[in-house]
Amino acid sequence: MPRKFALLMSVIFLFVCIGSAFGQTEDEIVARYLKKAEKKQKRTVGFFSANFTYGMLSDNSDYNKFADYANANISPGYPISGIWRTSQIGAEFGMMFTSRMAMRLGFDYWSKLGSSETGDYTMGIAPLGAQSDLNLKSEVQVLGFKGGVDYYLLNPPNREGIIESLALRVGVTGGVYFAKWDIWDGITSFNLSTDNFEQNIDPLKATAPGFTAMAGIEYPTPVFDLLLGVSGGYQYLNFNKIKSYNTVDEELYVSYSSNGSDRVELDFSGLRGRVELKRFFSW
Repeated sequence: MPRKFALLMSVIFLFVCIGSAFGQTEDEIVARYLKKAEKKQKRTVGFFSANFTYGMLSDNSDYNKFADYANANISPGYPISGIWRTSQIGAEFGMMFTSRMAMRLGFDYWSKLGSSETGDYTMGIAPLGAQSDLNLKSEVQVLGFKGGVDYYLLNPPNREGIIESLALRVGVTGGVYFAKWDIWDGITSFNLSTDNFEQNIDPLKATAPGFTAMAGIEYPTPVFDLLLGVSGGYQYLNFNKIKSYNTVDEELYVSYSSNGSDRVELDFSGLRGRVELKRFFSW
């Protein structure tokens, strides 16, 4: 009997120990249930942002060669300014499609590049000679539509769309960009069909793909749950077929020398710095 009693007590003690080790309190059971319910409840996190971008361009671009060539043949002064910097505003809308990765769509609107001066000039390039009140306009306008993907390396937004501390992200962007080059009436352009120079009247236009790679940080502000973002990177954008047409649909383009084969490409590739305000939301 004592032996059986000792065996029974051992079994009871074993079950008590196991129950104590694996047992849960009421609060633990509720917390576990809520966690499972939260996982089952799907939420979508989106965002909207507005940004300002400042860019640096090559000093030795085709456009700057054209400006130097034009100024050497126009007097007095140097009325045609080069293009060394860009500034643009943009907006983007996107959503998180994983816990760390976001996709986005947006647009960029660039401030006008170049110069516009009106005065009395003597042109050293035919067919224009001495001109009074001539508007020496050479302005480029750029507009782009784009899409991209961001990956959060540190502190992505949570299920409620909240970033509670400094976030680090990298991203790539691709898009299509449109350029229009308004240039003064009477400038000589090269005719691709006839291999001759002739007067150009209409603005030159082009479409080109653009690609950007950037890395940056985002930090929460106390104002309307906005995030302040700062990023930097490189953008490739080259309008290498900017052109206009004459009355018989022959292609005309501007050259940066007296040699028609020196076609001006509007290469706006370069380093970019961006500041943006972003707000996440969820539904």
